[in-house]
Amino acid sequence: MNLECTNALKISEKIHCLKIDFVVTINPEKQLDRFVNCIIIFGKKITLIDTGVKGSTNFIFDYIEKNGRQRNEIETIIISHAHPDHIGSAAEIKELTQCKVLAHKGDREWIENIELQCQERPVPGFFNLVDRCTLIDVFVEDAERIQLDKDITIKIIHSPGHSKGSLNILFEEDKILFTADSIPVKNDIPNYDNFQDLVQSLNFIRHCQEYNILLTSWTTPLFTQAEVKKFLDEGYEYLALLDQTVKQYYIGKETEPLEFCKKVISQLRLSPIFIMPIVDKAFYSHLQD
Repeated sequence: MNLECTNALKISEKIHCLKIDFVVTINPEKQLDRFVNCIIIFGKKITLIDTGVKGSTNFIFDYIEKNGRQRNEIETIIISHAHPDHIGSAAEIKELTQCKVLAHKGDREWIENIELQCQERPVPGFFNLVDRCTLIDVFVEDAERIQLDKDITIKIIHSPGHSKGSLNILFEEDKILFTADSIPVKNDIPNYDNFQDLVQSLNFIRHCQEYNILLTSWTTPLFTQAEVKKFLDEGYEYLALLDQTVKQYYIGKETEPLEFCKKVISQLRLSPIFIMPIVDKAFYSHLQD
């Protein structure tokens, strides 16, 4: 798989964002270019939030060493959620460093049993993105606070919707909020497990007053209130448009697989590459009470 580390950004003295580019192979003729952010926290020990796809380990280790630290200083991996581009290198890093892995119990099955995840959420090229299960050492809870260093306290925020166990992480002293994949990106792939939960999680982010800087897994960092507001408003409006369109077309019985999904994607003029089972599953979640 083609991987590249194209950018690293120091958000604060101890909190760094590492961008890793990768490709999702839809079929031999179609590929989807993606990237994911890994957060590296340089305290007395090193904490990672997410680990990218399979093959990201060396990028993470190289960046740590370029900053004058050693890979064996990694003490903790916090997994924001179970999807393959976030857990892809977790098992390898854990094996090489003997670090502990933290996650929410809502995503336990999919982190510790990737075959089950692939069966229930068949992402194209799944096993190119992650090929090993990761055992969780500690389960974190909503509102739990963890002291990573003398001036780095994180607050765990359970934010279901994108997945059952999705986490947002608030850096209290630095007023930075990492939202992983909880905020839909306008015109990007509709990718979530539960529409109603996602709306609630997004509303929490929109009304939270405890952060100034917004980090996500699939955008560049946002440093100003204007940037943050625009991004959140666009995500909210995109979800509302998706909901309206899904409820217009997901009526009755389909005559062929993905028929309704095709109609929604076509109506919204989104990329035809989004016509796939995981998007169809996201759309069906709009119909749940």
